[in-house]
Amino acid sequence: MIYYDIEKKENEIWLLQREYNPWFHLKTESAFAQSNGYFGVRAAGGLPSLTGKRGMFVAGLFNCAYEEEVTELVNCPDVTQFRLILDGEEISPDGSKVKQYERKFNIHTGELVISIVFELQSGGEIKVVERRFASMDNRHLFAQCITVSVLTGKGVSGKLITGINGQQTNSGVSHFQKVDCRVYDREIMHTKGYLKEDSLSILEANACDAKTPVFTLKRRGVDAAYAVMVPEGENWTFEKYVYIHKWEDTTKLDEQKAILKDCIHKTYDRVLSVHKEKMLRLWQQAAIRIDGATLEEEASIAFAQYHLLGMMPWNSSSSSIAAKGLTGEGYKGHVFWDTEIFMLPFFQYHFPEAARQLLEFRYRGLEGAKEKAADYGYAGAMYPWEAAASGKEETPLYAALNIHTGKANKVWSGIKEHHVTADIVYAIWQYYSMTGDNTFMDKYGYEMIFQSADFWVSRAEWDEKKQAYVILDIIGPDEYTEHIDNNAYSNYMARYCVALAAMLAGKVKVENPNLYSRLNAEEKRKSWEEFAEKIYLPVPNEEQIIPQDDTFLTKKCLQDIEKYKKAETKQAVLQDYSRDEVVDMQVLKQADTVMLLNLFPQMFSPEVVRKNVLFYESRTIHDSSLSYCAHAQACASVGAMDLAWEFFEKCMVIDLDENPNDTTDGIHAASLGGIWTCVVFGFAGVNYEGEVLHISPRMPAHWKTMNFHIKVKGQNIQLTLSNTEVRLENTGINKEDIIKVEIGGEVYRLKDSLQVIIAERKEGRRA
Repeated sequence: MIYYDIEKKENEIWLLQREYNPWFHLKTESAFAQSNGYFGVRAAGGLPSLTGKRGMFVAGLFNCAYEEEVTELVNCPDVTQFRLILDGEEISPDGSKVKQYERKFNIHTGELVISIVFELQSGGEIKVVERRFASMDNRHLFAQCITVSVLTGKGVSGKLITGINGQQTNSGVSHFQKVDCRVYDREIMHTKGYLKEDSLSILEANACDAKTPVFTLKRRGVDAAYAVMVPEGENWTFEKYVYIHKWEDTTKLDEQKAILKDCIHKTYDRVLSVHKEKMLRLWQQAAIRIDGATLEEEASIAFAQYHLLGMMPWNSSSSSIAAKGLTGEGYKGHVFWDTEIFMLPFFQYHFPEAARQLLEFRYRGLEGAKEKAADYGYAGAMYPWEAAASGKEETPLYAALNIHTGKANKVWSGIKEHHVTADIVYAIWQYYSMTGDNTFMDKYGYEMIFQSADFWVSRAEWDEKKQAYVILDIIGPDEYTEHIDNNAYSNYMARYCVALAAMLAGKVKVENPNLYSRLNAEEKRKSWEEFAEKIYLPVPNEEQIIPQDDTFLTKKCLQDIEKYKKAETKQAVLQDYSRDEVVDMQVLKQADTVMLLNLFPQMFSPEVVRKNVLFYESRTIHDSSLSYCAHAQACASVGAMDLAWEFFEKCMVIDLDENPNDTTDGIHAASLGGIWTCVVFGFAGVNYEGEVLHISPRMPAHWKTMNFHIKVKGQNIQLTLSNTEVRLENTGINKEDIIKVEIGGEVYRLKDSLQVIIAERKEGRRA
């Protein structure tokens, strides 16, 4: 159930928090964050409060503060806080009497509005309204508008103090080595903070009906105090515009000043209007319209898409999408396999040029991946489990304490969880299959695929008994089973990666012999072909269950597993059992073999898929936010609609539910991407594979139709789906290529439009 109230006005959806509840500050600050891909600002109220965590995060701005610390996304100077002192009384939600409170967030525009009615010590009432957004028109721009109104009693006077506070830290760790501060022309405040290898410039220009402000330079910051005078029954408005600029960006200082002055001339509402127009164009391509969905369902799906749009570093490949987007310090702002498997599909189907940028980021990290492979004695490129900006491994070596020994547990994922290398290759080929982008493949794709194939060949060992190559001592997506052999997901993904390299080598040899020679493909092609032919692949047993690894099916089951499935806190099982004990049981943290079935929906028969989805779900605790969406998609694909809907309901509200202790360090970016994959891959049954667009709708019973756009081979396809009918229309300019479409076992050819009636299925679709 969603904790927030929901309102829909003029096709825009607002989430509302109608009480001042400090317990939910951290969660709401993440959920209501304003992000535009260049930076993200947490939704902490502008007025000072005793709880909460202010934060601004700029894409790609990483730093390692000390040698023993981990490289992390820097919590940048705060530009949102303001102090309001009226008639000698400092106004704040914790120190003043709050009569009414509302914090609301527009999912479609990203605007945050905080309205508070205060009763003053004098007995009068004032209303303070704060509005703000991160511009999608100019992604360096943050805008804030503050209005003070006298509701009852005599007029008030005093001052408003605001500026740039460079004293922010990442949970106590300060990153900027120094912060220079100054004021230009007695109107524009400026700070420049220096990191080890980067810098951040912030300019702020303010406007209000007041005399020249009084500026104060502080340690690592600058403030300005503005005189406030609000007559009885009237309003006083203050506007703030902030320009955020990394060293790599080329806009000159005078140009930045001119942009801020132009904003002041236009005023907040007009600047917001231009931002809304840009957001509307994004929504026109990304929106999913569902006839029959409840308002809560509609809000959850749109919420996921807003944050996906807001975490994408548009027009730059120098950074990627972190596990918490740009909304918090969680996971140090690092990039995981989440990006390629859970989030990149959204961009691949709606904004393929953005998907390309995410993959180019991985190419930037290729040298770091080669270094990691060499460090562990392997060939080729071994991509890091956690990446920052350099492409090197950023996973910490130790984490939580062992409940029995009291010693820190070693984090094996950075050392043994290797499937990320194949996940990236999978994403590369998915991108190319849907776009036909030969330029990308020639410049980046082939080299990444070939280097990854070299890694997998060197990673495997020959097993004389099996007469096959095996992959030993590895971790699959299920991180509760460490140091296992022949993880099904990893082995199949490794085969996919290497077989793809072998196939593409022949293609490159013919089409681009110079590139073929430069990449030394001739020397390696034979080893790739042999590996692909002889890699050991776990196959379904007599019960048609694919062994997750060599020993998983021989382990004992966790008898009280339902207790941990229903636990309010994640990883509660580790409070009762040590990690070593959990490793020796049939208990999964998250989807593993089920993820394999999601990525390759045509690899096994429907009956094998169904049995494995249900078998492994009964052993999965869902201790990761990645798990519910994966199982919802898988259950929908096999027609287990009751289970699919159960998991989808949980997935939809991971960042919006009534648990105040979740989402506090940032939204769950992969789960939000998973909401999209549930809807499009799961319920709509849309999947592009083998040069064919497969469509097999399995929608919840109360959903009547779905309507959305996707891009295939440069063509814009509008889909209108129900459980009994599929309608496609090519709305793009380019209609030269015929797209093959498979529906109900029949293959059709789409040029302009297509309509297909689907025979009614027998399985239940109860919601």
